[in-house]
Amino acid sequence: MKTRIFSVLCENVPGVMMRISRDFTRRQINLDSITVGIEPTGLARIILMFKADDHMAEFMRKVLARSEPIMDVEVIEPEQSIVREVALLKTRKLNEKQLWQVMQQIERAGGRVLESKGGVLVAELSGEHEEIEKVIKALGPEVLKEVARSGQVLISREMS
Repeated sequence: MKTRIFSVLCENVPGVMMRISRDFTRRQINLDSITVGIEPTGLARIILMFKADDHMAEFMRKVLARSEPIMDVEVIEPEQSIVREVALLKTRKLNEKQLWQVMQQIERAGGRVLESKGGVLVAELSGEHEEIEKVIKALGPEVLKEVARSGQVLISREMS
């Protein structure tokens, strides 16, 4: 099984996300990431990431394409897209030395500190999922108190 990405263009109506997630739940497929954005046309674009073999991925594409509010289901290849994620990190109360080490680690990863009060840092990281995952694991639960992540968003590199 490999990670699959679908870009679903649909009407922006109540219940569409429930219908989509129900289709995956019925087949016991876990959605790893769901992000929604509104297109300039007013339609919603939903990015779904999940793991499936070729047969199940094609089956799910057909199931979604048949659903009423869905207009298009595009299979996205990560190699042909720019994929990013945003994470906000809040640390536990740290001493000055720990604070400095965490700040350096976040900045080395391309992140930035948004706020620092009373030994607690709030920082922002953006980039590829694996890079963010690596920083979060390196800091671990002994440093991090809270993590909020956007899920992965992407845009095609195609110029058409």
